Amino acid sequence: MSDGDGNRYRVEEIVAAVTLCMALLFVATPLGREHLQRSRVQECQAQRYETERAEAAYLLEKRAASRDFAALIAAKLLPREPSCPAGGAYIWLRRQPRPLLGCSIHYAPATVQEDDHPIYTNEFDGLSGLTILSGSWNTENGVLASRPGGENRLTFGETVWKDYEIRVNALLTRGDGYGIYYRADGRPDISGYCFQYHPGGGNKFLVRRVSGGVEQYPLQYAGMPAGFAIYNQGHEISIAVRGDRHTVKIDDRTVLDFSDAAFASGGGGFQTRGRSEAYFDALSVRQR
Repeated sequence: MSDGDGNRYRVEEIVAAVTLCMALLFVATPLGREHLQRSRVQECQAQRYETERAEAAYLLEKRAASRDFAALIAAKLLPREPSCPAGGAYIWLRRQPRPLLGCSIHYAPATVQEDDHPIYTNEFDGLSGLTILSGSWNTENGVLASRPGGENRLTFGETVWKDYEIRVNALLTRGDGYGIYYRADGRPDISGYCFQYHPGGGNKFLVRRVSGGVEQYPLQYAGMPAGFAIYNQGHEISIAVRGDRHTVKIDDRTVLDFSDAAFASGGGGFQTRGRSEAYFDALSVRQR
């Protein structure tokens, strides 16, 4: 090795040492500690959300809660056991209607307060609280399902609802997709908004106005991301509307966000048609 090479390596070692010292000094400052704490909070939250989604999918597919995190890993719903970066302990605070995982260090009590006061829930022990508009629907083991063939529609909730969020776990096993009504009038010739999970229309998420049972051109749509599990995988659907603002999330990821003021109030509902076979579980509605 030449002297030039030796000098270069020594310079690189010095730069690495200086960089490490600066990083340690930064962490030791109040700003550095705040940055580290914030990073840990975000990482903990991400791990809890991932585990909650896995548990929701497990509930939908197995019709029962998992024994432990290992069961979620064995079912290939969770890549690894969650671990709080600050050493907090994880514990299930609730499994249904929506799984909620707490952390002894980072859990926010405000989340519990919001989630514990829904304006409507349905665990689908039967068809109570649901109005069938068309087609054939049934419940079994806490899951709502429609039978393939024709147009299947049902509604729930109150027509006076204005600003709210619908959360539900949904699983499509075959067919063109399913729809979730919101701000709908509940009439047989239904009017309102309809979110559609629509692989039959080019693998899209979209929202339409529906007027007198007739679907209008999509207000907004987005393609399903590459690698998205369309069939035989449960997904948590969140539809939030406040004023003229509409936000749709799939597994806590925003896929649609737009404004429209055609319908100011109304309840929710579900829709399938043709050979589509869909299952719904853990339905809740919260005021926004």
